[in-house]
Amino acid sequence: MSSSQDEMNTTTLIQGHAEFFRLIFSHLKSQALKCAVNLGIPGAIHRRGGAATISEIITETGLPQSKLPYLRRLMRVLAVSGVVAASKNLASSATGETIYTLTPVSSLLVGGECDMSAMLRGLMRPTTTAMFGHLEEWFRDDTGAESLVHMVHRSAPWTLPKNDPALNAAVNDACVGETNLVMEVVLREAGDVFRGIGSLVDVGGGYGAAAIAISRAFPQIKCTVLDLPHVISQAPEHSTVQFVAGDMFDFIPPADAIFLKGVIDSLSDEDCVKVLPQCKKAIHRDGAGGKIIIVSPVVGYGPQDDVVTEAQVLFDLHMMSGNAAERDEQEWKRIILEAGFSEFEVVATFGLVSVIEVLP
Repeated sequence: MSSSQDEMNTTTLIQGHAEFFRLIFSHLKSQALKCAVNLGIPGAIHRRGGAATISEIITETGLPQSKLPYLRRLMRVLAVSGVVAASKNLASSATGETIYTLTPVSSLLVGGECDMSAMLRGLMRPTTTAMFGHLEEWFRDDTGAESLVHMVHRSAPWTLPKNDPALNAAVNDACVGETNLVMEVVLREAGDVFRGIGSLVDVGGGYGAAAIAISRAFPQIKCTVLDLPHVISQAPEHSTVQFVAGDMFDFIPPADAIFLKGVIDSLSDEDCVKVLPQCKKAIHRDGAGGKIIIVSPVVGYGPQDDVVTEAQVLFDLHMMSGNAAERDEQEWKRIILEAGFSEFEVVATFGLVSVIEVLP
């Protein structure tokens, strides 16, 4: 044993041993979650009134009875990971059956406007997860590959969905449920940021989930979605939202407010500094001075707990694969001021995301 290990007491050695394997096998948590969603386990529990035993889950999902002992082991992982909650059925203490109930995580995987199943499948695509197996290779690379995505797929992040209709649909479908969830909270808790606005352009708004939510909450706001042609061509028609095909680097339609969610996280700092001036031109017409509303993580800002902190830094590592980033307050300030704006304010924070108001 090395001298450093000689200095470790028994408790430290045992703790390090357990923590080592917890980290090594942590990728299995996301695989177990994906498996559970594809098997329909959260939905099965939901249909049983939010609580179900193993045998009831087997029946609801149509899985073979022979898989019951293996399903019990999968459910144990899901319970430890917080995907479901497990408790003993006191009414059946003789058999000691375990009752599985939904948690805040699994409640987002049972359908409805805020369903996150498409996001899970989008982020867990094999081509995406396998890409991170090349992370060390990318760090050592000195040939000029600007991102992990570029090195592995020989393509820029924005080009991949343009050339792959299935990926394009998966990406935009994934964003709908997550956007519905975030906008539900933003409009409920920070809706004042939209008051007094007559028109708004959601830049990179995909299928228009955010714009539709805003138009429902504020019918007086004329909402427009700007996105690339291959995205807009697949967007569903909506009576209260206009869809415009275009490139945000070239032109953004004029409006009282520009809304940025999702797309801003997908940009490098350099691209942010290119897009934000286009936003400024759009709100600075006829001598008027509108504003930019950004919904994005501000790393380390506001109330933090271990779950939020870990999610933010892991999300940042994911975004790094495409040469994008999640930013802390000082990084946001630098980018916004460099783009020519005079002031900004983080007006609210909800878990992973914050609402940022930017003035010209």
